[in-house]
Amino acid sequence: MSKFQTLRVTEICRETSESVSILLEPVSGESFIFLAGQYLTLLAKIDGDDVRRSYSLCSSPSEGVLRVAVKEVPGGKFSTFCNRVLAVGDTLESLPPDGRFTRDFNDSVKNHLAIAAGSGITPVISIIKDVLSTDLSAKFALCYVNKETSSIIFKDELSDLKDTYLERLQLFNFLTREPAEIELFSGRLDSKRLSRIFPEVISPSSFDVAYLCGPESMISDCRTALTGAGMPDSAVKYELFTSSSDPVKESSVETTSSTSGEEVEVSIVLDGITTQVSVKRSGKSILQAALDSGVDVPFSCQGGVCCTCRCKMTSGSASMDINFALEEEEVENGYVLACQSHPEGDGPFVMDFDQP
Repeated sequence: MSKFQTLRVTEICRETSESVSILLEPVSGESFIFLAGQYLTLLAKIDGDDVRRSYSLCSSPSEGVLRVAVKEVPGGKFSTFCNRVLAVGDTLESLPPDGRFTRDFNDSVKNHLAIAAGSGITPVISIIKDVLSTDLSAKFALCYVNKETSSIIFKDELSDLKDTYLERLQLFNFLTREPAEIELFSGRLDSKRLSRIFPEVISPSSFDVAYLCGPESMISDCRTALTGAGMPDSAVKYELFTSSSDPVKESSVETTSSTSGEEVEVSIVLDGITTQVSVKRSGKSILQAALDSGVDVPFSCQGGVCCTCRCKMTSGSASMDINFALEEEEVENGYVLACQSHPEGDGPFVMDFDQP
């Protein structure tokens, strides 16, 4: 199982009034190998507590640096820390890069479409830079939704990319709280607006792949519109962006800790060591029960969005509250998200984090 490594903050750039980008370098001097679109799971000591969150890399592999962008969200412990407290010279702990929302490397894929909202641009800009700099015959179109012009993350960098790849990059900005010159670009990308954009501005059939990153409602509407316009479902990649620091989610552990239910033993396999953990069939997730028992299992969002806590039930089964990360085939093969899992059926129960 991958372990945390220390990264030093070498630069902090104010991107908008609510977001910063943070340049990081491994203290060990070793390079972090990553694919465009992947994320880092960062760990910091905040007010005496170990807090970890996942943030997508906004740099591309060819740039040779690690940079993440963090948007401050109300009540967000980690995001507030990054925007208001973190300073150059400080260190953060990080797991190696991870994530499946990456560029399509198929040689036949030449026309790329991305639809992002707000901080959902973070992995998308990494993919854009990687595609356009490494495949000189590739083209990219980006639809980017923000509240107003001042909230556009990477506004200048996107403009520079447009100038650099004038013939190969199309950029469409949508504003929800500020009038746009063209009425079509004023408002959210919901089903109604998408039904106009695709025939009037963009032809989905002309693209080989689509990358979607933003809130669940937008992703759902975009997927439906794209597949309805003829794009194969397999060509639509998406990553749900949600605030892992949502106060409601953080307090959910406390509200479920007293829930009654039959208690069973779950064997947690991690780094070749098996630890027995008592877990109630209802209430806390297996992940939380393992953490309470002192088992240092990997996790990040605890919202069923990232794959940091992905593992396999090699014996017994588990039900998940929600799942935004695992493919149907993985679930059929026994893989679960530990943060959303509860023992189900008969034991013995074995949850293996060492499975690939």
